[in-house]
Amino acid sequence: MTEPATAWERMPARTRKAVVWILWFVTWLLLLAGLVDRVFYEVVVWVTVGHLLLVLALNRFKVTAYPVQVRLVYVLWVLVGTYVSHMTFFMYIATVGLIGNLFFGYCTLARMMYLLPWNREERFSLDLVARVFTTPRTEGRFRPAPPAAGRG
Repeated sequence: MTEPATAWERMPARTRKAVVWILWFVTWLLLLAGLVDRVFYEVVVWVTVGHLLLVLALNRFKVTAYPVQVRLVYVLWVLVGTYVSHMTFFMYIATVGLIGNLFFGYCTLARMMYLLPWNREERFSLDLVARVFTTPRTEGRFRPAPPAAGRG
């Protein structure tokens, strides 16, 4: 018996994409402001936690849901970048990373999360790593290009 769709899955893709883009764009603007005054990094943490809680609620509080995992790791990333001494460079990485996500549809974090054993659908290999990072942008949950014939 299949589980009924979550609110996240029932939300029209276009609406979900717009809401997510706006949340990430606000986060990016705050990260840019943090380059001028680090106090904005604390706001980034709160906005990111709110973003996580929204996606968590829309996914029935399943931490195993891929969108939740990505946001959970992002929250941990900005927490370390904001509150751990000498780790501010994490915020610079987040600022640059969001440019790729927002304007090019390339989310490095989602691709790295795919490589975790519970998220991938094939055996770990260097070919898989190469395909994960060279697959063109995808809509929805990230999936790498299939292995080339005769490999993988």
